Amino acid sequence: MKKLILTDKASFADIRQLGGVYVDKTKEIYDCIGQGTYYFLSRPRRFGKSLLCSTLKEMFSGNRELFKGLWLDSSDWQWTTHPVIHLNMTSFAGGNATKTTLQYGLKSEMRELSIDNGVAFDFEAEPPLMLKQLIHNLYKKHAKKVVVIIDEYDKPLLDQALNGNDQNFEDISRELKAFYGQLKACEEHLRFVFITGVYKFSKTSIFSDLNNLNDLTFDTKAGILLGYTQEEVESYFSEEIDALSLSLGINRIQTIKQLRDQYNGYHFGVNVNTGELSPGVYNPFGMNHTFASNQMLEKWFASGSPSFLIKKIKANSFKEIGPEGLSINFRTLNNSYDPEEITPLSLLYYAGYATLASFTPETKKVRLAYPNLEVSQAISEEFINIFKTNNALDLFDLAWDIANCFRKHQLHQLKELFNQALAQLTYQIIISQEKYFQTVILLLIHMGKLQANAEIPTNDGRMDIVIETSGEIFIVEIKFNKPAAEGLQQIKDKDYAKKFRAKGLKLTAVGLSVSLEHSTGTKNCIFDVVAEQLQ
Repeated sequence: MKKLILTDKASFADIRQLGGVYVDKTKEIYDCIGQGTYYFLSRPRRFGKSLLCSTLKEMFSGNRELFKGLWLDSSDWQWTTHPVIHLNMTSFAGGNATKTTLQYGLKSEMRELSIDNGVAFDFEAEPPLMLKQLIHNLYKKHAKKVVVIIDEYDKPLLDQALNGNDQNFEDISRELKAFYGQLKACEEHLRFVFITGVYKFSKTSIFSDLNNLNDLTFDTKAGILLGYTQEEVESYFSEEIDALSLSLGINRIQTIKQLRDQYNGYHFGVNVNTGELSPGVYNPFGMNHTFASNQMLEKWFASGSPSFLIKKIKANSFKEIGPEGLSINFRTLNNSYDPEEITPLSLLYYAGYATLASFTPETKKVRLAYPNLEVSQAISEEFINIFKTNNALDLFDLAWDIANCFRKHQLHQLKELFNQALAQLTYQIIISQEKYFQTVILLLIHMGKLQANAEIPTNDGRMDIVIETSGEIFIVEIKFNKPAAEGLQQIKDKDYAKKFRAKGLKLTAVGLSVSLEHSTGTKNCIFDVVAEQLQ
């Protein structure tokens, strides 16, 4: 069994030389980069961008021996050796970074690269001129065009945005604009430029000056460039799956389903003509840690903080987390912005807390969704904490009990549990009360690790919430200040079940009623539920 190398700093060369697991993405890399020069790729943090960059470095350095046994080794790749400048911008980032520290870091890196490559250099120049000199002198020395790979180009900016340091952000963005702008000025000496990041920040020259930039972010060929496909998981990690099955006490098929529900579901590519999405991929960071520990862990969400995103969504009255909120124009999602202009939904997507769920070619509208149970549970818990009253108890146990009512078909307990949960939440919000209750009910269900979607379209309206367990589908209709029986009747009258009968699962209609009772200057939430099995 090959070992999993978990350090974030592990390069392609490290993994290959140490005999680690490398999921062969060389065909996808080959298919994506073609014969172009400038490329950009956005993916969430810890999704394999750095490993991709180090792989490209070895490809263009001509280190064929590292690729023995991989697809690329038997392809028509030329293995021409080019001088490579590889920069990881996380080295110059940090909450306390300033223009001065950035300049110092870039100068030090440029000096080191010039010494390592044995080229002449003006050690007193500013970083943009240093980069220009380095590219020109490498080209002159080797008589070969230069390759530039910049990983996490936006990290110095992202740290300032997360800290709300507007002045530092502006200072650093001007410095980076001048630095990255040299990539256009040196075009005649460049064979290949590859840039990765999380967000698309404007004023960096990358999305304005590089007018021949190939943006792979939503490209269908690049949809599985990072992350593991279902086939790759079952092929490369077969022994790990069997070991995890023993640990969990379930069979292999059940284990694969649990892994898929927990970590899969990211769709990155979209065909804007047909609306077809690229295949779903697993979060590689979460999968690697799960297989290494032989436990179902939630490492990816815990490795970062969504505080900047939560702040944005709260300032926008929580509209984005509502049942109808996860819809955005594709042009808006694909644009580059300054931090104060970027939409909360764009943040939700690029940070990896939401993924592409559908695309409508006629309207160019993108529907987003939480990719998997790890993300939906954790982000829902973050959101529900916003609505908690000051003296509220931990709602996690209640959410789990609510979810188990659906799993075990013990729907008679829902009334009491929902009343307990909603009694601990505040109603002092800006969005409508009806949508608010639909939102918090959906968040509670997600917190209990159930697969649930809202506002599912039909030929005759929209279903409020659809919940799917291993053997049953629940169609939920919510009524505000109306009897729960009206919701139940609406499901039957409009035959919402028609959409799911082909699945062969048990179908149950659930009518939920939420009303507010005003007494002695306070608001008391009254919750009711009725259910009926459908044919």
